[in-house]
Amino acid sequence: MPHQAEGNANNVLGNLLRPMLGKAGVLFESNRVIAGQSGKRPDILITSPGRSPVVIEAEYDPARTVEPEARERLGMPVQNATRPIEAAIALRYPAGVDDAYDQRAVIAEAALSYCVYTVEGDTTVRFPQSGWLQSGVADLADLVRLVSVPQNAVDRAADFLEQGINDAANILEEMHAIRPAITAEVAALLGMDNVPQTRRMACAIIANAMIFHERIAGMHEGIGALRSVCGPDVPDPQDRTLQAWADILAINYWPIFAIGKDILERLPSDTALYVLRRLRQTAASVNGTGVNNAHDLTGRVFQRLISDRKYLATFYTLPASAALLARLAVAKIRPHSVGAGFKPAPASGPKPLLPSGEGGGEGVPFDWADPAAIASLRIGDFACGTGALLSAVYEQIAARHESAGGDAAAIHPVMMEEVLYGCDVMPSAIHITGSTLAGIQPDVMYGRSRLYTMPYGRQEDGTVKIGSLELLQSSQVMTLFNTSDPALRTGSAGEETAAQVNAEIPDATFDLVIMNPPFTRATNHGGTHANVVNPAVAAYNANEADQTAMGDRIGELGKGTCYHGNAGIASAFVALANRKLKRGGVLALVLPLVATAGLSWQSFRQMLAQEYTDLRILSLAAENVNGMSFSADTGLGECLVIGRRLKETEISSKRAHFTSLKSRPKAFAQADAFAKSIISCESIR
Repeated sequence: MPHQAEGNANNVLGNLLRPMLGKAGVLFESNRVIAGQSGKRPDILITSPGRSPVVIEAEYDPARTVEPEARERLGMPVQNATRPIEAAIALRYPAGVDDAYDQRAVIAEAALSYCVYTVEGDTTVRFPQSGWLQSGVADLADLVRLVSVPQNAVDRAADFLEQGINDAANILEEMHAIRPAITAEVAALLGMDNVPQTRRMACAIIANAMIFHERIAGMHEGIGALRSVCGPDVPDPQDRTLQAWADILAINYWPIFAIGKDILERLPSDTALYVLRRLRQTAASVNGTGVNNAHDLTGRVFQRLISDRKYLATFYTLPASAALLARLAVAKIRPHSVGAGFKPAPASGPKPLLPSGEGGGEGVPFDWADPAAIASLRIGDFACGTGALLSAVYEQIAARHESAGGDAAAIHPVMMEEVLYGCDVMPSAIHITGSTLAGIQPDVMYGRSRLYTMPYGRQEDGTVKIGSLELLQSSQVMTLFNTSDPALRTGSAGEETAAQVNAEIPDATFDLVIMNPPFTRATNHGGTHANVVNPAVAAYNANEADQTAMGDRIGELGKGTCYHGNAGIASAFVALANRKLKRGGVLALVLPLVATAGLSWQSFRQMLAQEYTDLRILSLAAENVNGMSFSADTGLGECLVIGRRLKETEISSKRAHFTSLKSRPKAFAQADAFAKSIISCESIR
């Protein structure tokens, strides 16, 4: 076959990428796409609403000029795009592509070599620092998605949001000094004590709603910009904002605006005016970065605002860490029988393009193109916090569905209504989780979701509850009352839920349980816990009697499981995960590093050895303890544990694969590369 021009290969690659990237625009070999520089012609340009343009520059091996050309594209403005190019991929086609008779078939199967350049501040950063990533087209599409949202923009937005929330909370503090009954009412709405942390949470919820309001302004008739309802020239910003949010609730977005509206209604008009004016500035600054709510922005700031973490141990799973764990976990999902999710090998024709290392190993690959197969999945996080892990799993599933030619928006209702389960004891955390997940597809309505605020502490009937760990009891249905808790309104279609919600979370039904459980130990009485009876249950100002009763309750429900008091309540959450996971399901956990060798964790390790296979444990090599964790602010070493529960006919290999990373991933692209390397090693062992 005669030598084919590089432009032909670029056309082929662009056409392979296009169906994998959903609604993104994919242009190749196009003139006049760089604003003001019609002579500049990127090989492939990918644009997507709300994201930064990404360029791919590609050459046949040895590709001597591909990297300088990629770097040159950074910062260039793109026609009809609001942001410049902030990521450029340099790609080398392998030998054989240049003279292939069927370039599509060859490129679809080829191991492409590539690196990515991004801008961090005034510095151009190459990833990897040296050498090349090597993978297929599906993984290249994943990389494009990841680098289209620059991490530095997310960090800037988080800083703006945190500062605005703290400023607004200071306004509530001044009000609290003279009107404590109002802040007590707000605290009751959130199911929290009337303390400064609660006022920060309230402001975070209002800020979150305002940011989302600004994002959807103009998308629906009658929904104007924030400035039109709470700008400096509006005489009655509280009433105008409340009416606007009522109009929004009549359309959609219930988990985002309902509780925010309830809080705003309770504020005096003068306080509301100052809060709204400050947070409108914050919303403008955040939205000006181009980062939207789908990227767990509010969740990471929410975690910075929690002061009760010494008891709740609500340490935030860092976004890149969450992406790493989610990628490794979702890669292990397999269909359990012929039917939903089963994907037989094609008898003829092109093979499906799968991410690196997937499709081999233990069994038939899952059919990510099939919406019915995805709808059959059940994925749970019973200590979901602000939803970082559930959001990361959702992103993985949506990416696989798009890569297989599916429409990510079409599966949003079933993802929210049937697939994803989240539980937490903090109503405000459930609000943020619902907001983050809803923000992935803000135009798509859904019914009631499976996000639940769990009962915690002394109840009105005199009993004590221990949050999600109540699910360790034999009953498969819990009744959660909704008489005064708007955080339980988790649908999006503008209708309140009934006075009580039946949370059906049956045993042995989940395909994936992913968690970063709290890890406070009942016996940790040092330092700030010195005067606390049971630190594991001391949140929300639980008194001595309540702490004792709650500790006894955990011990009672944890009998016969891998729970151990000295290991802390994390071991009880592991027991819960094991109880809910079906045979063949995937377990994915962030745990204290001591779980790998500590005596009090021995029952946990025995459970893994007897009931699980395909085990992978990841830890971090670092010079200090802060570099040894996958979460923020933990101050102790952590590990990731991923495994698949044995099916009825399987026998455990009683082996585990240990991986020590030099450092935790700092960005999504790095997390993705780590995961691909690990998965590829598993597939060829």
